[in-house]
Order: sequence, then C-alpha cells, then structure tokens
Amino acid sequence: MILRVPVSRLYPLILVTALMLWYWERQLHPLPVPPQRSPRMGAKTRLLILSTWRSGSTFVGQLFSQNPEVFYLMEPIWYIWMHESHKTPLLMHEPARDLLKSLFLCDISALKPYLEEANFLSDIFMFYESRALCSPPACNAFQRSDIVDRVKCLKDCGQVLFTKIEEACKTYSHIVMKTVRFLDLNVLYPLLRDPSLNLTIIHLVRDPRAIFSSRQYLNLNRSNEIISKGRNSEANVSLVMQEVCKAQVRIYNASRASPPPFPRDRYHLVRFEDLAKDPLAYLKAWYQILGLSMSSKLESWVHNISQQESPVDEVVLPIRRDSRKVSQAWRENLSFQKVKDIQNLCKQDMEVFGYQLVWSEEEQKDMLRELVVPQKGFQEGY
Repeated sequence: MILRVPVSRLYPLILVTALMLWYWERQLHPLPVPPQRSPRMGAKTRLLILSTWRSGSTFVGQLFSQNPEVFYLMEPIWYIWMHESHKTPLLMHEPARDLLKSLFLCDISALKPYLEEANFLSDIFMFYESRALCSPPACNAFQRSDIVDRVKCLKDCGQVLFTKIEEACKTYSHIVMKTVRFLDLNVLYPLLRDPSLNLTIIHLVRDPRAIFSSRQYLNLNRSNEIISKGRNSEANVSLVMQEVCKAQVRIYNASRASPPPFPRDRYHLVRFEDLAKDPLAYLKAWYQILGLSMSSKLESWVHNISQQESPVDEVVLPIRRDSRKVSQAWRENLSFQKVKDIQNLCKQDMEVFGYQLVWSEEEQKDMLRELVVPQKGFQEGY
C-alpha cells in the first residue's frame, strides 16, 4: 500500500533539508570574509617632524627623505616666516598650519603667494634636500631608489619646472615634512584630528646646552629677531633660548592633555641623544609604524652617516658625522659659565625631558658622566 502525503505537507521538510544542505556546504567551503580595513589602509601617510633649530631635525629629515616611498619637503614654513616677518610667531601659526595642510594634499600652488618667482625647482628653499625632487618624475639626475647627492641635484635639477613638484608629490604613498617654526601644538590639532590626512608627528627634542652650542655656528639672526621682536642683541640670545625651551615643553604638555585632544598614536617624542645612540633601531621602528620598507642600501647609508667619521657637510650641519659625538660636543665647546646660563634659562625643559644639570666644569668635561636620564617613554622613543 502506497502512502500518499499531500504535497503541501512536504514543503517544511523540503525547506529544512535544503537549509541543512546549505549549512554543511558552507562549513566545507566557507564564504570569503571581507578584510578588516584599517583607517590608514590605502590612504597616503603623512608625517611632520616637529622640532626647533639645531636639534638634529635635518638629520632626521634625511632618514625619511632618502626612502624611495617618501616625498619630502624641508622647512616649508620658512616661506611664511620670511614673507610675514613683521608678525609675531603666534600670528603666523594659523597660516603656517593651512600651508602645511595644502602641501600635505599635494597642492603646491599654495606656496606661490610666498614666492617672488615660482618657475623652477631652484625657487624652492633647499629643494636639493629632497630625494623626491632629484629623481623621476621631477628630475632624472638619479634613479628613484638612489641615495641622492645634494651637490649633483643642485647642479642638474635646479631648472626643472616648478609644476613637476606637484606631479611628483602625487606619485608617493608617504609625504614627510619637517619644521622648526611651530612654537605650539594646539594649532595643529585640526590636522591631527583629520582622519583623511592620516598625519603623525615625531617631536624631536635635544639638550638645550647642545642647541645653544650649535646655534653659535649658524646665522639665525632673522629667526631670532622674529621671536624676540626688537630686543637688544644680548637680551636677544637669552630670550630666544628661553622661548625655544618653553615651546618644546608647551608642545609636549599639549600632547598629553586630558581628555586626549587627538589620537595618542599620532604623536611620538624622541630625544636626539637617544636617537644618536642607535639611529637605525629608531628608524626601523618608525618605518614599521608608518608602513615604510627598509632596503639594504638605505640601511648601509644610515649606518655610514651616523656611525663613521667623515667630512662635515658645510651646507647643512650635521648630517655626515658620528651622531654620538655630535650629541655630546657641547661639553667641550661651551664654557661652564655659558652652561650655567642655559641651565638657568631652560630649567623646566631640562627637568621635563630628563637632562641632568652639571654643577662644575669637572662634571661638564667628564664624558663618562651620563647627563641624559633614562625615563619611561623616552628610552622607547616611540
């Protein structure tokens, strides 16, 4: 006898069977899972090296500039300081920030109001410090992966058209700039909060005694005048050093405000003295954070410029000297009286960043005496 079941009663059984077959098929052949997209993934990465004069920022800038993935500009805020020198640094902060944002977006035309001419690469302040402006598509003097010789770049690339700067900028995944002319971090909060900019800051500080020692060998009168605004020359030096020290503390304190004014991982503090002990270790850590790759050629170059004695670069000091000796040169070059003066002017800076005072000339000259105090957050550097 054949049992006849109405078709309508079979529908639930058919549906359950189909669902079971679908389930087991998915276990054997699961559907692809969409990748979790990081906020930084696929976007240009931007880095600002923030420091003050004679703190080693040119050295740090070159550590990034020579990477073939990086488009680098040195001191773009210099244009505003020269063009608006009748203003105080505070009044120049906002236009400087706006210029930075435009340049980070590869809008190089934002420079034109501050230039007398904008025809060639040579119209850009120290363009030869940028490997990106010495190699294709900007200039053919070097291959993109070469370590660039600034003298040859200056000679061969100066007459390249200004429009090539923007063309080159757009071909790079990473845009890096360095500046010594921001005296406060607050003005940069909008850039650090902007997810589309993907901006990170490396804040480079240095022992103020070393800064003062290095400043003696470079003409910084124009910048000194802007900071001190008309004081006599003796007061000028003291006032400038005091303001420089206060600015570095102000920047650091602003980065640690509560609640956080921007994502904490966007700010990294490093002391030049720590960096000088092992530049390659710091650079590898920075490259990992920023998604940059390290070639053997670049690694060898970093070792050569930072660990070996070689002729001093007289165009920009100091790139090609033993960085460990550079960091301690002030102890031989300054009189103890000058050291005491700087320690008095920059007492808070030295306390915040872990620089020990010296109380005698003997302590100053004793190179076995460590004057950079290991502190949590500094020894890691990142």
